[in-house]
This record gives sequence, C-alpha cells and structure tokens, in this order.
Amino acid sequence: MFSFFLFVDLKICIMDIKSSSSTVSHAIQEANCLDSAKNESQLLKNSDESELDTDEDLAWQLYEAEKEKLDIAIKHHQELSNHEIQIVKLRCEVEKGEAVRQSLEYELAVARKDANLRMHDAEEELSAVKTRLVELQVLNEKLQQKVVETEKAFHIAQQKWKEQQQRLANEKDDILRKCKDEYELLLKERTKLESVLQEQSSALQNIREKVKDVVLEHDWSELLRHQVNELERSAEREERLKKELEAATVRIKKLEENTEAERAAHLESKFNSEIIQLRIRDLEGALQVEKVSQAETLSDLEMIRKQFKEVENAYEKEKENAQENLEKLNILKREYFSTNKQMNEKIEEKKKVIKDLSERLQDNEKTRRELQEELAMAKKHQVFLTETYENNMRELELLLDSFAMSGQRTAGTCKDKDKPSSFSVLETLSCTLTAYQNKLEDTSNELGKMKALCEKMTKELEISKEKMYALSQDLKEAQDNLAGANKELSHLHTKCADKEILIGALKMELQNVQQCWEEEKVCATESENEIQKLTRAYQKDMEEKLTFLHGLYQRLVAGCVLIKQPEGILDRFSWSELCAVLQENVDALILDLNRANEKISHLEYVYKNKYDTMKELQQSQEEAFSKMAKQMKAQESSWQKQKKYLEQQYSGLLGEVHARAQEYQETAAKNKETIYVLEKRQEKLALENIYVKNTLTQIQKEHSSLLAACALLAGALYPLYGRSCALSTQRHLLQDQVNIYELVNQEIRTLVHALSGVEEKKQEAKMKKRKFKGLIHVFRRGVIAVLAANRLRVLAQSSSSLFSWVNGFKEGIGILVCVGDSKGKHNLSRHKEEQIDCVEALSWFTSSKLLAAIISSVTELQDVVNKTDPNSWLSGQLLVSAARNSFSKLMDKLNVIMETVPLDSSWSISYTEEDSLVRRLARGLHKINAQALEAGFCDRVPVMKSIASLQKQVFEFIQRLHTAEVERRSLRLELAEFKGNFIEMKIEADKAQSLQKQLNMFKQSKLITHERFESACEELNNALHREHQAQVLLNEQAQQLQELNNKLELHSSEEADKNQVLSETVKRLFEAKMELRRKDQSLRQLNRLLTQLEQDKRRLKESIHDAESALCMAAKHKELIVSQMKSVEATLNKVRDQTLLSQTAATRNDFTLQLPKLHLGTFAVEGLKGGPEVVAFQRPEWCLFWNLTAQLITG
Repeated sequence: MFSFFLFVDLKICIMDIKSSSSTVSHAIQEANCLDSAKNESQLLKNSDESELDTDEDLAWQLYEAEKEKLDIAIKHHQELSNHEIQIVKLRCEVEKGEAVRQSLEYELAVARKDANLRMHDAEEELSAVKTRLVELQVLNEKLQQKVVETEKAFHIAQQKWKEQQQRLANEKDDILRKCKDEYELLLKERTKLESVLQEQSSALQNIREKVKDVVLEHDWSELLRHQVNELERSAEREERLKKELEAATVRIKKLEENTEAERAAHLESKFNSEIIQLRIRDLEGALQVEKVSQAETLSDLEMIRKQFKEVENAYEKEKENAQENLEKLNILKREYFSTNKQMNEKIEEKKKVIKDLSERLQDNEKTRRELQEELAMAKKHQVFLTETYENNMRELELLLDSFAMSGQRTAGTCKDKDKPSSFSVLETLSCTLTAYQNKLEDTSNELGKMKALCEKMTKELEISKEKMYALSQDLKEAQDNLAGANKELSHLHTKCADKEILIGALKMELQNVQQCWEEEKVCATESENEIQKLTRAYQKDMEEKLTFLHGLYQRLVAGCVLIKQPEGILDRFSWSELCAVLQENVDALILDLNRANEKISHLEYVYKNKYDTMKELQQSQEEAFSKMAKQMKAQESSWQKQKKYLEQQYSGLLGEVHARAQEYQETAAKNKETIYVLEKRQEKLALENIYVKNTLTQIQKEHSSLLAACALLAGALYPLYGRSCALSTQRHLLQDQVNIYELVNQEIRTLVHALSGVEEKKQEAKMKKRKFKGLIHVFRRGVIAVLAANRLRVLAQSSSSLFSWVNGFKEGIGILVCVGDSKGKHNLSRHKEEQIDCVEALSWFTSSKLLAAIISSVTELQDVVNKTDPNSWLSGQLLVSAARNSFSKLMDKLNVIMETVPLDSSWSISYTEEDSLVRRLARGLHKINAQALEAGFCDRVPVMKSIASLQKQVFEFIQRLHTAEVERRSLRLELAEFKGNFIEMKIEADKAQSLQKQLNMFKQSKLITHERFESACEELNNALHREHQAQVLLNEQAQQLQELNNKLELHSSEEADKNQVLSETVKRLFEAKMELRRKDQSLRQLNRLLTQLEQDKRRLKESIHDAESALCMAAKHKELIVSQMKSVEATLNKVRDQTLLSQTAATRNDFTLQLPKLHLGTFAVEGLKGGPEVVAFQRPEWCLFWNLTAQLITG
C-alpha cells in the first residue's frame, strides 16, 4: 500500500509539472508582444517628431510599459528558478523511487524464495492434512456404520414397541369386548328376571287369591302366623338379593375404573412414544453436529486459501487449525461415546419401563381374573338362589295340588298317624337351610384353597420369570463379551493394515525424497549457469559504466557541454547514487549466493537424515524378518515335538484297544448265557402277551362302544343344555322387563297419588273399612306355604340327585346329575342319608348292568362303523340309521335302569283338572278381587285406570295453564291502558303548571284587565279540579295494579308448584335416559381413544419416515462434501503447479529491472472464483498502479 500511495504522489507531481510548463510558455508569448511594442514605438518616434505632446505621452507610456516588462521578466525568472528547483527535486524523488523500486524488486525476489519454501512446507502440511482427512473419512465411515447399527437397533426397538402397542390394544379390545358381553348378558339376565318376576307376581297374586279362599274356609291362625314369618324371611331374602345386585353393580364400576387405569397406562405408553421421538430428535442433533464439524473442516480449508495471501502467518495458523481439528476430533469422540452411553442408558430405561408396564398388565390381569371369579361366584350364587326360589315355587304348587286332590288320602293318613304340626315343617326347612349353609361353607373353603393355590402359582411364575430374566441378562453379557472380542480382533486387523500402509507410505516418501534430491541437483546446476550469466552481464555493465565515466571525464576536461537529453537509465543517476545502487546489487548477489549455499547444505543434511532413516528402516525390516524366521524355526521344532507326542499317544491307545477287545470277547461269552435265559423268559412273556392282547381287544371293544355311547349322549345332552341356557337368558330378559314394568307402574302410581290429593282423603276413609277383608288373603298365604313345605319334604325323600354343574362362562342353568338304581329316603337321619348317597354313587359308577346295557345297545353301531366307507353315500345312511337304533335301545335300557324309584301317584295328577286346588284358589282370588273392585277396596289400582287418571289430571293442568295465560294477557292489556291514562294525566298536570306560570307573569305585568283575571281564575279552578280527578283515578289504578299483582303472584306460585311436580316427574323419567346417554358417551370416549391411538401410530410412522429422509439427505450432503473436497484438492494442485511456473519465470527476470506481469487467468479456477485475492487484484486502483509503473519504466 505504501508503494501505491507513493506512485499516486508521483502522478500528481507530474501533472503539476505539466501545468507549470504551460505557464512558462504563456510568459514567453507576453515578452514577444513587448518587443513588438518597442519596435512600433520607435517607428512612431521617427514618424512623428513634430508632435511633442503626443511624444511625451507616449514616452510616459513607454516608461510604464518598460517598468511592467521588467516586473514581468523578474517574476518570470523567479518562476523559472522555482520550477527548475522543483524539477531537480522531482528528479531526485524519481531516482529515489527507482532505488526504492529496485529494493522492492529485491524484496519481492526474497519473498518469492521464502514463499517457495513456505509453499513446500504448506504442501507437506497439505499432505499431512490429506492423510488426516483420509483418517477422518475412515472414522466417518465407522461412525456411519455405527449410526446404521444404532438405526437398525432403533428400528428393531420401535418394531417391538409397535408390537407391544398392538398387543396392548388387542388385549384392551378383548377386555372391552368381554366387558360389553358381560354387560349385555347382565342386561339379558335382568330382563329375564323381570319377566320371571312378572310371572311370579301374577302367580303370587293367584296364590294369594287362593289362599284367601282357603283362609275363609279354614281358620288356622297359628299356621298362618308361621307362614307370615316365612314370607317375611323370603322378603328379607329378596332384599339380600337386591343388595347383592347392588354389590355386583359396584364391582362393575370397579371394572370401569380398571379400564380407566388401563387408559392411563396407555397414555403412559404415549408419553414413552414421545420420549422416543425426542431421542430421534437428539440423533438428528448429533447428525447436525457432524455436519457442523464438516462445515468447520471446509472453513479450515478456506483459511488455508487465505493463508496463501498472508504467507508469514500461514504456518502458525495452520498449526492452530490442526490443533483445533484434533481437539474437535477428541470432542467428537467423547460426544460419540457419551451419546452411545446415553442411548444404552435410554434403551435400558425403555426396557425397565416395558418391564414395569408388563408387571402392571399382569397385576391388572390378576385383578381382572379375581373380579371375573368373584363375578362368576356371584352369578353362581344368584343362579343358585333363583333355582332355590323356582324350586320353592314348584314345591308350593305341588303342595297345593296334593292338598286339593288327596283329601281322602290325607284323611286316611290322619286316622293312622297324628297331624303334622307346623314345627315339623319348620324343622325340615331348617334342615334344608343348614345343609345349604354347610355346602356354601364348603364351597367358600374350597374357594379359599383355590385362591391360595392361585397365589402360590403366581409366586412360582414370578420366580420363573426372574430366573428367565437372569438367564437373558447372562446371555446378553456373553453376547457383549463376544462383540468386544470381535471389536478387538477388528481393531488388531486395522492396526496391521495401518502399519502396512505406513510402510508403503515410507517407501513412497523415500522415492519422493530421491526425486526431490535429483530436482534440487538440477536446480543447483541451473543456478550455477544463472550465476555465470549474471557475472557476464555484470562485467558488461561495468565495462559500459567505465566507458561512460571515461567519456564524461574527457568531456569535462575538454570543456564541451553537450545539451542533449539523457537517454537510458544511467543519465538519471548521480555518481554517488549509482555507486550505492551498484553496491546494493553486489550485496544482494552475495546474499543470494550465501543463501543458495545454505540451502544446498540444508538439503544435503536432509538427504543424509533421510538416507540414515532409510537404512534404519531397512535394518529394522531385516531384524523383523530374522525374528520371523526364528519364530518359524521354533514353531517347526514345537510341531515336531507335538508329532512325537501324538505318535506315543497313538501307540498307547492301540494297546488299550487290544485290551478292550479281549474284555469284549469275555463279555460276549457271558452275554450268550444271558441270551439263553432271556429266550426262556421271552416264551413266558409271549404267553402273557397273548392274554393281554385278548383283554386289550375286549377293552377296545368296550372303549369303542363306550365312546359311541358317550358321543350319542353328548350329542343329545348339549342341545338340551343349549336350550336350557337360552331359556334361562330369555327368563332373565323377561324378568328385567317385568322389573322395568313394575318400576314404571310405581312411578305412574306415585304421580297419580301426588296429583290426586283430593281423592286421597276419601280412599283413606275407605281403607279403614277394608281392614277386615285382609284376613282372607292372610289365610290363603298360610295355606300356600303349608302346601309348599309338604311338597319340599316329599321331593327331598324321592330325590336321586348326586350334584349339579354350572358353567361359569356361559352363565346358563346348571345340569342336575342323578344316580340310577337309587332307593327312596324315608325318615332317615342326615348321616345315614350321606352314607346311602355314597354307596349308591359307587354302585352306579361301577355297575355292570349299565356297562352291559351300553355294549349290547351299541353293537349294531360298532359293526356299521367298522364296515363303513367314508366316501360312499349308502354307508352314511346306514351309519345314521344304526346310530338311531342304538340310541333308541340305549334310552330304553336307561329308562329301565333309571326308573327304579316309583313316584307316588298323587304327584302325577295334572294341573288342568277343574277340581284341582290351583283352580279353586284361582277362582276364589278372582271373586275376592272382583268384590274389592266393586266396593273400591283394592290395594292396587289397575295401570290403565291410573294412566287414564294421570291423562285427565295433565289435561286439567294444561287447561288451568291456558286460562292463567289468558288472564295474564288480559291483565297486561289493562296495565297498558292504565299506563296510557297515567301519561295523559301527567300531560294535563304539566299544562296546569304552565298556565299558573303565565298567571304569575300577568300579575307581574300590571296591564292585566279584570275580565282576563277572572278567566284565568276560572281556568285555574278547572285545572285544579282536573288534577284532583286525575289523582283519584291514579289512586284507583294503583289499587287495581296491586290487586292484579297479587293475583299474578298467586297464579305464579300455583304454576311454580305445578312446574315443580312436573319437573320431578320429568327428572324421574329422564334419569334412565341419562344413564343410557352416559353409557353411550363412555362408548364414544373409547372410540375416540381408539382413533387417537390410530393417529399416534400414523404420527410415529410419519416421524420415522421424516427421520429416514433426513438420514438420506445427510448422506447426500456427505457425498457433496466429499466431491467438493476432491475439487478443492484438484484446484490446489493446479495452483501449486502455476505458482511453480510463475516462480521459474520470475527467477529469470529478477535483475533486468522489469516488473512481473500479473496473469489473472491463473485465478479463474473453480476453487478460487470470487475469492478475496481475485477481488483485490481486480480493483481499478491496483490496475492503475501497475499501468503507471509500466509507463514510468518504459519512458
């Protein structure tokens, strides 16, 4: 920059010199004009001597002109002297500038040499950087492989997580389906129970009517009391059943809460998925960090480019950049290891979370199973209670039938035996109840035992799971150890490969060093030739300078001054300056020679060092080869020793084989003896085998016949069981409908009771009169209870049942399993009855009659089965007909076996006879109800009548509301009229006030006449009268308004009461609807949750797709970066070649005082386009500087 400003100052000085030369030419022109004026004045003097006046004036003017001329000449000489001084100074400055230029050229040459040295160092550093880049690329590839492995592991984990989510969703769907199915089954059972209750209520009404008829005929007060107590107990049982139903509803709510807990667990799984997404983002951040590191390496390369411009600080900056790269590599390694650790920790955390979730699922499943077991137990208990209730009802009907049809029989029995008291009936009932209680306790104990066993099994399962987990951890550790060993092997292989690469690189460096040595020799020879050329040129310059000095000396001696413009470079210098320039050039040449000698000595020293290193490497290789040979020899010796050892072992083994062969021969002789003994045993066993085969054929025949019989019986039993289950579900549905119907009737009756307040008093008066009529109903209930107790007793004596089976999953009616060949139980103790039951069961399970009956009835079917072809059509028909015949035979024989206990003839009486007790009770109940309806003493009004009364009352309410609205509208119209009148009265009052004001004004103005005063007084009186009338009207209207308001308040209170009653009824009616809506809302929420799960799955898939696309983009970016690095290397090689060429061109023209030409084409490489160097060289100031220097040098 200093040189640039210096040349700018030179340009300004040259311009000043040009301007001063123009002023000098102008002064010369003025002097010529003065001479011409002098000549004219002389001519005037010669021509006009006569005219003196004019002469004096002209003389005076001439005098003044001469004075001016002298002044101008003085100024001109002063300016000339000043300009000559400036020219001399400028020449000195130009000579100084040329000296500075020469010094700058010398410095440029030195700088070029230093630049060449630094370029060589930079190339070496570039090679080192390339090697580092290769290492970084290898590391990058390893990191990419690790990233791919981590991605694979992540995909595997993600797939596992998806599978777990699918499993959870499937399990959740199964649980929801089961809950829905159970809920539907409960609804069905409820409807069936309602239907059954309706039927039972109708049956109870009939029974009550019959009991009332019987009570009218017989006055059994004591029995009726006992039966009333029993009915109260039945009512208590019904209350207990209701409580158990409420407990079941509570359990259902608990199940819903468990489902909500499962929803919370699902939300936790969502949270875990979000954590996985955050981890994916962390991986993307790590990839971005790698991208940043690659961008930093690119920035380092750009710094290297900039270091070509600033050559002195390049080496230190490159060192700093290398250190920074190493630190970054270390940081990246640390970050990589830390990220690996974090990923492993996160994976372990995921595994822990998954384990926790699995444990929670197991706990939820346990609770669900327990709840299902409890529900099953409750259902079983409920079924048991319903069965007992139905049996009681049946037994009551049988008692009624027996009482009606066996009057004579009972009379005969009463003559022989005493009458059965109510205490005996109660004892029998208490015995049955105690038996049921014992059974329930046994079942509860068995349930406790089963629960304890379940808990033990769960504990054993947990222990086995822990063992499996420990084994899986051991396997994982073994796999990790294997992976570590494989990594160490791969690391050793890489080390060997790196050492081989280093050996090859050292060989290549030796070759490069030899080539450099030869090139330096060539350069040394070229430098010697250049030195010789320079010495010749220097001698020629000295001769020319001596001749020039000699010519100058001769001219000075001769005194001849030649005014010629100097030509060439030497005319511009003084002697001292020329000598100084020559001394500087000589010193520069000496310095160049010394530096060249130092370089040669340095290169020789480097060559010797490298030669020594090569020798050392060769020696180390030879030593390594010798060590390898020694090792091979040692291995050969060890192999020979092993060979000898193996031969010895082989000989010993042969001796052992011979000894064993002798032992085997001895054992063979012994074995022959044992074989003889075994043959005898074989004959015995053959005989036994024949006997066993015969027995096997018989057993197979029995097995096939039993299997066929079981198949037939199963085919007949399962449809019957299915029908019974369907009938039980229908019964539950009907029971639910009956319950709903009764609830609706109760609500309707309560509404009617609430709305009909006037009729209640009349009914209360009638109820007092009808109290005596209830004794008939009490008597009828007692009779029905006695009949039921007798039937229960007779059924218990004639029962042959062993146990009853109930399926907990299908929730149907149980199957009663009976025993054949049973004998009746007549007045035996409980212990004896149990013993008899046990003996009968054993005899039935091991009865030969039953087996013979089954085998004989199924022989035809067995024959057909053995002969049939599965493909023929006739064989199928034969098989069906044989099965039908065998089944009919089997059923006939089973009827013969099972019907050994004859039932009493009284139990086979049909219910449809006209003289039966059931029909009699029904007729009596019908008569009593008809009489009660006629007299108005009925407890329960029919539903249709209550609905009709409710419709009438609602219609009356609507009419009252309509009339109230009509009255309200009329009152509003009256109010509007009163308001209009009130407004008119106000207007008249305002007019009166205005007239009074006018009167006052007239009084003040004293111009009022008497007539006007009287008219004004009359008007005032009229106004006062009007005001009084208006006030009266206003008071009347206010009173009317108050009355109307009171009426409105009364109507509004009545309407409010009616609205409250209606709102209560509406609330009761809509509560069921609200429950249904809530259930619908819960179903909708479940659907929403399912949709949210599907959306989360879609989002996870999209995030995975985005991550894959980001990884692909990162791989593309890496490929682009590699291609850019290759292009940068190519451009650097080109620049290096071009700089070497420019260096060789510059060394030839160092001392010819010519400026180097700047070739901007060298910077048109793709790598340096738009760089700071090109911008600096393409500036207009820089171009002007080069143009000015070229003009000044050329002349």
